[in-house]
Amino acid sequence: MTEKKLKYIEGVGWRYETEHNQKRRFVGHRYNDVGTYLVTIIVKGRNPVFGTIAGNIKAQPSDTNYPATMLSPLGERVLNEELPKIHAIYPMAEIWSPVCIMPDHIHLIIRINSLLPPKKHLGTIVGAFKGGVSRAWGGGTLFEDGYNDRILMRDGQFKNWTAYLRANPYRWLVKHECPHLMKRSHCVVIDGIRYGAFGNFLLLRYPEKVQVFFHRSMEENGQTVATEQTLFWQREHEQLMGAAAQGDVLVTPGISECEKRIKNECLQERYPLIHIQDKPIGQYWKPEKRRFEACVAGTLLILAPWQEDQNGDSDYARFHNLNSLAAAICSLDVETAMKITTS
Repeated sequence: MTEKKLKYIEGVGWRYETEHNQKRRFVGHRYNDVGTYLVTIIVKGRNPVFGTIAGNIKAQPSDTNYPATMLSPLGERVLNEELPKIHAIYPMAEIWSPVCIMPDHIHLIIRINSLLPPKKHLGTIVGAFKGGVSRAWGGGTLFEDGYNDRILMRDGQFKNWTAYLRANPYRWLVKHECPHLMKRSHCVVIDGIRYGAFGNFLLLRYPEKVQVFFHRSMEENGQTVATEQTLFWQREHEQLMGAAAQGDVLVTPGISECEKRIKNECLQERYPLIHIQDKPIGQYWKPEKRRFEACVAGTLLILAPWQEDQNGDSDYARFHNLNSLAAAICSLDVETAMKITTS
């Protein structure tokens, strides 16, 4: 077994190089200085100690019955007693709204406005908070080791994550009330290729699956032009969207401009779609809002081939391989699709 190697990260401390991806720090970033962070901490065993989710998944965000966390006594203590301690002990640190307390995990946006005291850093703040909550719980160490942080440094990130956190109870309730539409699998084997998957698996069994595949450019009237500017595209676009409107499942990685347009129209119109993406689907991976809502509607399955099963040493080769996988999925007959197992 390979021995783990320790590495010192400024403002963080010593960390093993082989830590889980969800808990690696951003190497080279000073976590004791000014910054804004989305921090996630998870209860051991996903024990729902902070409350329950209640509401109606058909309600609008402005409705009183929109899904929300009904806090337990411990959840109330976290919100009203433990969180305010962070700013009281570290005045240079703020907890920005919204605070997202879920039954088995907590999301916080922590803003550090000035340099922390010597030997103090983001991990110190998070560790103290976790310790305080564990003491309030009274049952020993409550949380998993470590935490996940995301540095918010780009324009629009705070707005996007704020919307994400506000809708987190809604996503939770949907996944629990509609598990067949939000199913996750880390290994689906299709034609010898392993995929991670998320969404409505029944789309694989539909008898009519149509590949969406366009090159970025093509020859028309003796000139090379972008495909989306051609009459060929206009005809193909009309035929594909007509097929989707009738219930055919379109399959594409959505790489070229024309493929992206078809993918986006399917998501908008809630037409059945199998989207093959390059990004892996791990234990905590979730689709963004638009694709999540398509999963809720039962019109989307996301497939991500394992990196080990992808061919090609360049982006072009890998993208070409994704289109080859789309063709293989379209060639699946119903009998074969019925035998696909997940794990």
